[in-house]
Amino acid sequence: PGVPSILKSMLGGITHKLSGGKPILSHTINLKTVESEIAKSLTIVQDKNKDVEIGSYPFFKAGKLGVAIVLRSSEQNKIDKCKLEIIKFVKKKNIKIVGKD
Repeated sequence: PGVPSILKSMLGGITHKLSGGKPILSHTINLKTVESEIAKSLTIVQDKNKDVEIGSYPFFKAGKLGVAIVLRSSEQNKIDKCKLEIIKFVKKKNIKIVGKD
């Protein structure tokens, strides 16, 4: 009942038109910083890695400000390359990585 059944009936007519593709992989790096501190460096990484989607999302958890950097691609090696470039500028700027990197 409800939304799932409505969605199912809406999608039922187009399932034959949808095609699958490679799964989109993602990796998140949580930083104890503000977006303005990393914006320029992150833009440089994005410009060199056009085939990886990079998003930055501010957060406020347990009284602490931070930014979650999310990398998305269908290819793990491209995510790994971006991650290394981000970690490099993060260390250079002395920004703390919080949680799992």
